Amino acid sequence: MLNKLDHRSILQLEYKDKDYTVSDGGNLYVHVRKYRRKEWLFRYVSPVTGKRRNCGFGSFPEISLKDARNIAGEKRALLDQNLDPIIEEQKKIKAEIALHHENKAIESNTVKAVFYEWKKAELKNRKDRGEEIERSFIKDVFPFFDRKPISEIVRDDIKKVLGRPLNRGSNRMANRMLSDLRQFFSFALDEEYIEKDPTARMRKDRVGGKEEPRTRFLSKKERKMLAEILPESGLQEKYQLAVWIMLATGCRVQELSKTKWENIDFSRRIYKIPAPDAKNKKMHKVYLSDFALKKFNELYQRRTSEIWAFPSRDGETYTNRRTISKQITDRQQLENPIEGRCKDHCKLVLPNGHWTAHDLRRTAATTLQELGFFPHIVKKCLNQTVDDPIVQTYQQADLEEKQKEAFEKLGEYLEGLFD
Repeated sequence: MLNKLDHRSILQLEYKDKDYTVSDGGNLYVHVRKYRRKEWLFRYVSPVTGKRRNCGFGSFPEISLKDARNIAGEKRALLDQNLDPIIEEQKKIKAEIALHHENKAIESNTVKAVFYEWKKAELKNRKDRGEEIERSFIKDVFPFFDRKPISEIVRDDIKKVLGRPLNRGSNRMANRMLSDLRQFFSFALDEEYIEKDPTARMRKDRVGGKEEPRTRFLSKKERKMLAEILPESGLQEKYQLAVWIMLATGCRVQELSKTKWENIDFSRRIYKIPAPDAKNKKMHKVYLSDFALKKFNELYQRRTSEIWAFPSRDGETYTNRRTISKQITDRQQLENPIEGRCKDHCKLVLPNGHWTAHDLRRTAATTLQELGFFPHIVKKCLNQTVDDPIVQTYQQADLEEKQKEAFEKLGEYLEGLFD
């Protein structure tokens, strides 16, 4: 007979000095314990061993009478199939544990997990501690692979990843990404995460094509145009000032973005680029022309940080160089502008095509040559190595005077663009 008990009758079962059981029928019992607990018990004879067995599965009222009867019904169904409920439960637990370990193994061997192992082991030793390559992987690699085990990555997967920058027209970025992926999979191969490198024999000239050195600079006409269109470009005032400062100093965008106010001596008219921030790791002094000093002063008057000239949004650190570069690029989108990114998507288009923040440095160098300064003076102004050891060693004082003159003439030229 089934269903002998009800909720109220179970509540009324008294605790005694000894344990005892009360049947609900169908092998289901309430086990009333002397330590004042009422537990569910399923009693049966094992079809596998022929022995009597007790299978406990929780207590009352945490598991209701209705739920207990359902569980007992599942266990009777197993007995009808000549299966032992306890043995089947143990099999289920083992399978769940095995699946858990398998999932953990997969999680630890995904492309994303191995990347962060690589970052911790090797990328941390790079100048930027692997931040740039991490951004690249987050943008173009992880969206493709997600939780895919690294051992399952094949050549076609790599082609799909490289297709993202290629579809954006960024062939150079595709080549750079291939280089990064080669290093990544080389690490994975060394650490025995994979047995075969999916980037093997993939060549840059077959991906993004052979890279030619970039030679873009702003022509005289374009420099004049820039002075006219920049105020109407929608570019934030601080980034407009950044454009003119890069043209007036020849500094790199990544050097300017990290500038601290302490690096600028307004009274002595000197802008110092610290060695750690300079590409060649050599401290560089820029002599500020009237034009450059005026732009830095304007920037200082608009400051939102007492530390950084170009602070991040939260003010805790400096603005990433990519932010400045992106602001310029977003305003040169004649075709297929990114929706919602920038309403002034064509305000900085110039006749000779796309230009970047780094092209401003090249423009500064070109302008200095047009003004009649010798190449070794221009190199010193841009903190580049002068090949001539005599010039480098014995004419330092003279070079500094020439640099001052060069920067002043460059400033006068830029000021003339506004006439």
